[in-house]
Amino acid sequence: MTPAPSGATAGTCAAALSTEPDLDAAVAEVADAVDGQLGGPPDLVVAFATHHHGGELPRLGAELVEATSTGALAGCTGGWTMGGGREAEGSPGVAVLAARFPGTEIEVTHVLPPAEGGPETLDFEVADPERASVLVLADPFSFPISAWLTEFQRGNPGVPLVGGLASGGMAPGQNVLYAGVDSGNSGAALITLTGETKIVPAVSQGCRPVGEPLVATRVEGNLVLEFRGRPAAKVMFEVLETLDEDDRKLFQNGAFIGRAVDPAQSTFRPGDLLVRNVMGIEPQRHALAIADDGIRAGVTLQLMVRDAPSASAELEAVLDLAGLETAGAAFGGLAFTCAGRGQGMFGKRDHDAAAIERRFGPGFPLAGFSANGEIGPVGGQPFLHAFTASTALFAPRT
Repeated sequence: MTPAPSGATAGTCAAALSTEPDLDAAVAEVADAVDGQLGGPPDLVVAFATHHHGGELPRLGAELVEATSTGALAGCTGGWTMGGGREAEGSPGVAVLAARFPGTEIEVTHVLPPAEGGPETLDFEVADPERASVLVLADPFSFPISAWLTEFQRGNPGVPLVGGLASGGMAPGQNVLYAGVDSGNSGAALITLTGETKIVPAVSQGCRPVGEPLVATRVEGNLVLEFRGRPAAKVMFEVLETLDEDDRKLFQNGAFIGRAVDPAQSTFRPGDLLVRNVMGIEPQRHALAIADDGIRAGVTLQLMVRDAPSASAELEAVLDLAGLETAGAAFGGLAFTCAGRGQGMFGKRDHDAAAIERRFGPGFPLAGFSANGEIGPVGGQPFLHAFTASTALFAPRT
């Protein structure tokens, strides 16, 4: 653990991963590991488990509460898990991050889906927004996460929010969420930290810009009709002609576009653009269909490409821009990474976990899972992403 800046109160984290196929053995392994690192009960445990454990999964939360004597627990199921610098793709996994957060109030809340909890489900306001950070773990089948994020931003502007959607379940009711000793198959589990510990987000969408920024001057819904008064699709093809052959092929294989969330920006660093798919072309008006309902006339857009080197470089860049290595502040983290990354994208194991460990030092306490959608801020606003590594870094509030 790196030291906290002078005058700050540093917390302590411990992470562990078990690939034992027996749930009781996995719980014992991770509980012993984090106890050996912390030397006592944690204030919070965040846990992730794969569906290899089947019908045993509902009891995991209660077992971990008993085994660790934690005061608070939250978690969910995932396609695969990570912990202790490893990503356990294709194997049983129970991953935990156990933490002590001095001077910090921890609240775990199970938010019901609207069908069960009524329309007020979307209303969630933190009591002290100047000193609060929030983690969200949600079931993609039952919880209206996009609408919830919009309402969260409206009610809690500036409050850091990071998380992911439970994965591995193929139908409603198959994912499991944990909130304390209770488990459920719907809704969302929220962790609110208020006080001396804060979350610093680092969101890597895995793309890099190509060509010049383009200003949309005519927009209908999610259709961009014109860039600077000219047909949008024609302008896009002109930009593509200026690219080298490799970048043109990348764009043809996966067409992405970045939207400037801050309309005042005209130059961009990694993490400044919200990346969305180019869905296609409307031939009659030479318009571009974008998978984004936030596009307005006057917004700046940027063509983007994604490949393994770009994704790797962007992850390192956003970790640098988090600024925590210079302050020596980060003492643990959670990572929510797309299942489309991993070995399939990078051709090797442990890529994202290893990159984070390189940035913050050997043994940096990190746990996470492969999500069915990753949540994190761009331009200070929380969004749902894909093919993204969204990291929540814990640091003292200074």
